[in-house]
Amino acid sequence: MKTIIATEWQKLWKRKIPWLLLAVIPVMVYAAAKFCQQQNRALTPDLPQYTVAGNFPILGLSEMLMTVFNLVATIIAALIVTEEYRSGSLRMVLMRIKSFQQLVFAKYLVLISYLFVYLLVYFLVCYGIGLAMFSCPDTYPQFYHQDPVTWSDGFLYNLKFYALAFLTLIAISSVILFFTAISQTMTTALGVSVGYLLICFAYPNFIQLFSSIAGNEKMINIFFTSIPMIQWEGITMMLAETPYLLGWMLLILISYFILFQLLLLFVTRKKDMFI
Repeated sequence: MKTIIATEWQKLWKRKIPWLLLAVIPVMVYAAAKFCQQQNRALTPDLPQYTVAGNFPILGLSEMLMTVFNLVATIIAALIVTEEYRSGSLRMVLMRIKSFQQLVFAKYLVLISYLFVYLLVYFLVCYGIGLAMFSCPDTYPQFYHQDPVTWSDGFLYNLKFYALAFLTLIAISSVILFFTAISQTMTTALGVSVGYLLICFAYPNFIQLFSSIAGNEKMINIFFTSIPMIQWEGITMMLAETPYLLGWMLLILISYFILFQLLLLFVTRKKDMFI
């Protein structure tokens, strides 16, 4: 199993696209920093939305997480599964292994490992650019916290935020890998995955129209059945001074992971479907 994972990991880095995606991180972070600088002109430093060096890793990630990071997961998954199937290289691998499930699990580990590296590099670049472009006060306000946080407290908060962000990427990677496994072309894989993400953006806002009928509490629970919505607002709520819906959102992430791992196991139970 270790040999399969190591081989898949090496194959990933022999491609240009994973390197290219990493190379654009500084550009993405710089663009986010310029946007935050513009926002600061309309805000006061006593607001948690006001960007300083300490909270820029969070504010610079919040929008990118539910868009760019999910798209990166889609591209890498399609690259290591659908593209290999289309090119025929997956057939060659399947002829040399006994268990197709091992190969699928190895590819899943490679996918989430790449996302971990991507998230880590993004975190480090955010701190570097944040220190260069924003002020560095000793304390600053934090979302859903009454008292300002110190630099060290803020750093620990940022680590927790990125850890939960990684959990959301683990969950959504299960979904995306399933879609890429059942797709026979890159276009289909990307189209289905992007369509799924668009639905996850749309239905939480649509159901809010019925909050007066079903009740606000039930609507909030349904709202956070969407992984992108957890990425957008849910993480800050889970890390609030008094955590809100922490258990519910963790349950949703675990449920997505288990459900789509089982579906993936079901559709890949016979390796000759890819030969």
